[in-house]
Amino acid sequence: MVRYLPLGNGRVLVSFDRDYRLVDFYFSGSQAENHAMGHPFRQGIWVNGKFSWLNASMITRSDYMDHTMVGLNLYEFEGISFRSEDFVDIYDDVYVRRMRIRNNSQEKKEIRIFLHQNFYIYGNNIGDTAMFYPEGNSVVHYKGRRYFLSSTVDSLGCQMDQYAMGVKDFLEMEGTWKDAEDGVLSMNPVAIGSVDSVIRHTLILDPGQEADLFYYIACGRDLDTVSALHRSMSYELLARMELRTENYWRLWSTKTVPQISDDLFSLYRRSLFIIRSHLNDLGGILASSDSDILKSNRDGYYYVWPRDAAIAAFALIRANHQGPARKFFDFSRNTISKDGYYYHKYLPDGKVASSWLPRIMAGKSILPIQQDETNIVLWALWKHFTKIKDIEYIADFYEPLVLKAAKFILDFRDSDGLPLSSFDLWEERYGVHAFTVVTAYAALRSASRIADTFGDAIFSRDYNQAADQMREQFEKKFFLEDAGYYARAIVDGQPDRTVDSAITSTFLFGMKDARDSRVESSMKAVMARLWVGTTGGIARYENDYYQRIRDDPAIPGNPWIITTLWAAQYYLRIGDTQKALELINWVVAHRENSGILSEQINPYDGTPLSVSPLVWSHAQFVITMTELERVNQGQRINGTG
Repeated sequence: MVRYLPLGNGRVLVSFDRDYRLVDFYFSGSQAENHAMGHPFRQGIWVNGKFSWLNASMITRSDYMDHTMVGLNLYEFEGISFRSEDFVDIYDDVYVRRMRIRNNSQEKKEIRIFLHQNFYIYGNNIGDTAMFYPEGNSVVHYKGRRYFLSSTVDSLGCQMDQYAMGVKDFLEMEGTWKDAEDGVLSMNPVAIGSVDSVIRHTLILDPGQEADLFYYIACGRDLDTVSALHRSMSYELLARMELRTENYWRLWSTKTVPQISDDLFSLYRRSLFIIRSHLNDLGGILASSDSDILKSNRDGYYYVWPRDAAIAAFALIRANHQGPARKFFDFSRNTISKDGYYYHKYLPDGKVASSWLPRIMAGKSILPIQQDETNIVLWALWKHFTKIKDIEYIADFYEPLVLKAAKFILDFRDSDGLPLSSFDLWEERYGVHAFTVVTAYAALRSASRIADTFGDAIFSRDYNQAADQMREQFEKKFFLEDAGYYARAIVDGQPDRTVDSAITSTFLFGMKDARDSRVESSMKAVMARLWVGTTGGIARYENDYYQRIRDDPAIPGNPWIITTLWAAQYYLRIGDTQKALELINWVVAHRENSGILSEQINPYDGTPLSVSPLVWSHAQFVITMTELERVNQGQRINGTG
């Protein structure tokens, strides 16, 4: 299911569904733990005896507000209009919803707002406590070292006036939220086990009168922490929190203003928000906060894939946000293995995560890695250095990351100079992959330049010679003369002739110029055989089975945002801006109203598929926009990536 308006500060990250229900609530020092797990926090509205849970049919607008990481939702019920503004405070670990409420009718209205807390603390509903906390007229959910305090305050200083705690998901009990539907709560003060809670705030508005209400959830490791936050809360402080958060993100998102159309710039800024909201305080950039995929395979995308994260860091670098990118490189220095490679994926705190990559193939012990992940981190670090020219900063990475990773790349080669077999970037096949070879080449060139910067002429020479040999062997063994395009891999000594969009790496990472005849013929094959005729967009490769809707020989695979933007970058580099814009506009047409980009698109109805948002999709959009700007300024994009 699509997630809307991710909001975060590096420790707290929340997102919403189509009905404007909070469905993911991450909180910890590394923003790692999901305390909602896709279970909705509802908002109910009661007006003069009529009640409804807020849903998509009532919502007239859902978007980020004025290019900030503040969510905006407009909705109406029974002559009452609502403007809700959601944010996570930039400094304190507090999620806030501000409701500006207006009585548009000709009669006095009593309005009761019901706010539902549906925590699954530490990701499960075992042993939780929900209690009314009279010292602060608030509700607290807690388990272990996680405490969440909820309350309200309006512009007159009034707070919540009713509450209820109860049991959910047990013995056919739906939850205490049902108690709100008659407009009155039970006032049950405590519940344990699988629990939820509801609080009520009442307003009485004359015709044309407006009111302002804040709802907030303070997060902490103990009751003292959330109580202290709560005691400091006032209407004025919450308004100040919103202002400082809004101002911060407005300044942050306008650090660089590319010369592109307003529509593209709007999605560019939203993409930066989404990347930044998925960056935790330790520097991990998470692939997606969408937890719905857990329902199908009991694992998700809330991990740091070094490849995806390095590309997201590169997008931040291109957008002149070197500070957040630094955090990722700090994370990378701390997570590289002692042998100089990166594992498949990592938990937000930097520990090695779950993996389906085996350690044995055909009875032989292998490394469970995708080598391109190591390669791209090293490549991105060089891009960062070329942007900031900070010798002191890069010096801290030279031996523990650059030399270590480059040594691994040199050692992890066959006698012909090509990399040994590993898994492909799509995490499906084992072999020597075009994408891996190209990114290894780019990594060695990057390592050579960094070594040269530090005066290590021997290392610089060795890395360059290895890169030259890799490029020579790639041309010799991967280009299919009879077919006119690059093979996607060599498996057991034989070329895999499947057309794969990953061969765009040849120019994206600087091994080849986009105008090279072999690149040109390869891209013709990509466009001819991977274009999805029903909806448009580029599939990953021929007969892609991942998340396939049904067997259909007319559909090469689901179109992906990333692959379509790769093709757009190709056309930008060869000077066909019109064709590039057609592909870019296809991506824009398949965003959600709030600017969310998914991983894939349904090839039959154009709706989002798989996780949404996908940080890699947004990163690739940012990168593409920076290339479009350079083309608009009359610069030619060469093969340097």
